[in-house]
Amino acid sequence: MKLSFKFSVAVAVLAASSAIASADTIQLGSFATGAASLGDANTAMNYAGYNPASTPPSVGTATTYALAPSTIWAAPVANSTWVGYAPTAGPVGTSNPAFGYYTFTTTFTALSSGPYSGSLSIMADDTAEILLNGAVVMPFEALGSDIHCADSDPTCLMADTFSLTNISLLSGVDANTLTFIVQQAGTGPTGGINDPSGVDFDATLSPSAVPEPAALILLGTGLIGFTGAMLRRRRA
Repeated sequence: MKLSFKFSVAVAVLAASSAIASADTIQLGSFATGAASLGDANTAMNYAGYNPASTPPSVGTATTYALAPSTIWAAPVANSTWVGYAPTAGPVGTSNPAFGYYTFTTTFTALSSGPYSGSLSIMADDTAEILLNGAVVMPFEALGSDIHCADSDPTCLMADTFSLTNISLLSGVDANTLTFIVQQAGTGPTGGINDPSGVDFDATLSPSAVPEPAALILLGTGLIGFTGAMLRRRRA
């Protein structure tokens, strides 16, 4: 009897632990070196460097800066700020970077390999590509006329939100890397004005297989009933 009772309690504890573990929701968002994280689970954005081609440099550790959107860019998405490679890269006090590709990285922790599902929202000027642990999850789109950042998503005027479904992560502290390759392809001269560059994003990831509340309630009810039956048998 004692063994059965202890077993039922152990199962109940295991079920509760599983329900808690399934709530491993990861909140990510862009913020600059030394800035507050806004409650995000990732590290500050790092600047990895410039390349005239789209191949990203190695993971960077250089300083990034928070950029004010002014009236040129849309306001940042939730839990984030616009980020650039220099304090003058944004719409305020703009000094044009060389035309090419600017890479930013951020790392985050996952408690398990998943799979995870969720969504990511991004804005960029001119446009951007996103990689997760080296694999492309959102490729570059055509710039179009490039009159005001890109014509296709992502742009600097409205957040582009897309789904991430059943993705595998690396389990461990800061084991996962998001890489943003921001394309700068303006029409004005390098070092001119009115051609800013920056990136802004947020994302939410949760385990793909989360137990339904009804199923958890049914499991809990069954365990309580089983425990009660064992207690009654002990008293008898």
